[in-house]
Amino acid sequence: MLKKIFLSLLLALILSGGYSQNAKHVVLIGLDGVSSEGFQYARTPVMDELIRNGSLSLITRSVIPSVSAPNWATILSGAGPEQHGVTSNEWSFSNEPFEPTVKDSEGYFTSIFTIIRKQAPKAITGMFYDWDWLGTFINPGCVTESKYVQGYRNVTPLAANFFKANKPLFTFVYYSHPDEVGHQTGHGTQAYYQSITDVDSEIGILVAALKESGMYQSTCILVVSDHGGINKGHGGESRVEMEVPWLINGPGIGKNRLLQNPNDQFNTAPTIARLLGLKQPMEWIGRPDTEAFLLSSDKNRKFKKYIAKPSCSLKEGVYPSAQTIELGTLSTEATIYYTLDGSTPEIHSTKYTGSIKIDKNCIVSAIALSGNNSSQVAIWRFTFLKGVSEVTLTNPPSPTYPGTGALSLFDGLIGSSNFKGKQWMGWEGNDFEAIVDFGQNKEIHGVGLDVLQQPASWIFLPSMIEFYTSSDGMNFTQVASYNPSEIDDIRKNGPVLLARMFEGLNTRYLRIKAFNIGTCPAGHPGEGGKAWLFISEIEVE
Repeated sequence: MLKKIFLSLLLALILSGGYSQNAKHVVLIGLDGVSSEGFQYARTPVMDELIRNGSLSLITRSVIPSVSAPNWATILSGAGPEQHGVTSNEWSFSNEPFEPTVKDSEGYFTSIFTIIRKQAPKAITGMFYDWDWLGTFINPGCVTESKYVQGYRNVTPLAANFFKANKPLFTFVYYSHPDEVGHQTGHGTQAYYQSITDVDSEIGILVAALKESGMYQSTCILVVSDHGGINKGHGGESRVEMEVPWLINGPGIGKNRLLQNPNDQFNTAPTIARLLGLKQPMEWIGRPDTEAFLLSSDKNRKFKKYIAKPSCSLKEGVYPSAQTIELGTLSTEATIYYTLDGSTPEIHSTKYTGSIKIDKNCIVSAIALSGNNSSQVAIWRFTFLKGVSEVTLTNPPSPTYPGTGALSLFDGLIGSSNFKGKQWMGWEGNDFEAIVDFGQNKEIHGVGLDVLQQPASWIFLPSMIEFYTSSDGMNFTQVASYNPSEIDDIRKNGPVLLARMFEGLNTRYLRIKAFNIGTCPAGHPGEGGKAWLFISEIEVE
């Protein structure tokens, strides 16, 4: 008899991949718009405690495009956009670019709620969220209780009361707050970091409710995000947009473990299915993240612990004079080491002991170390202007594409074909006008303007560029103009340098005006819509 029991347990262990399935409940907490970088710079005592008793990935990748709907569809369904068909936030049943690979009788792709309803039909499940789109992707017939409310703080009591009243098998709780703040004030701002802290407090209420209901010890909690952001937008392919935190805590999960293996959004639903002992459907392409689970082989394996990456008191960019920076990390037990030449810092690099004065172009790289554990490397680029005292923009760029400030027009960094890169400033329907103060009279032989031409993205060359000079910064005289359409060999798609040469030009102030074409031309798919003008650099010779 004992032999049969042993063989049964051994077979179960083999079938489960060598790790235990101890969760009686799973709670998936979704944070919209939280990048791995933003997560490390925000104060999150509740999630920090979950990490100390769980596992964390900082290198989980979003699917493309890095916007909400495709990623939440992926997180909840274990498959990418090419399977579930959600390719934008505009997706709906009446506006789907192509059919998903699998549909149920009501037209929905297979989600985690679907397989729970099929394989555990009596199980209680819940879904509480403050972005109404989520209710369009999940088949409501597969969810015991699904409620949309406005305001992230209104989500928490619904979920907490649901735990206490029902002890559900699976619950999805979603907060849009960080994404909303990122769009309003910008990612990387103090308000954005505070929004993550705000949601951390809500998670604390959920954890308390799980403990009060008696569920906590048998519940696996996953906290995941969909994408990060740059400035006030996202959707690009930068690391800060594509890499997000992925946290898992609960029975059978390794403690204080920093996950090193590649991970993707579509592994989330398969991991939940494995926790609950459910069979994964064929249409899912993801797989459980086994690195987080306690394995028999873990006894001889050393796992890294999470250390928050260093932060800098000064935003990277261009400055007219010497600056002082301070470094820090939320991992108070860690020591920071840094370099100023762009090389990767390590324990033999300069130890940070206090503020650092910088007065020349440099790349500051910093790492936080605690024993054998290290943070991700943080990098900031600082440029100091030479020969330019001030740059003033008459018309500010769009908040969506603000670049990194007027002085960055002289940082020597030319924008690429990716208009979402931080080197680019964009003006929608408006003109560009910059007034440059050289501090003293300067002899000028040529002026170049680095612009972008990308008609497919509604980005066009300026219709005209004008140059003006002044001795007092108030009264300007036009000295030249330049019509890009008169040049035959201009690049048709990508970055373009529009240059004008001068002879005997000597001035303290230079005004450059680049005129937006206004609207997309006739025959263009966006005909009549506002055209964009993108500029990354002013080059003065």
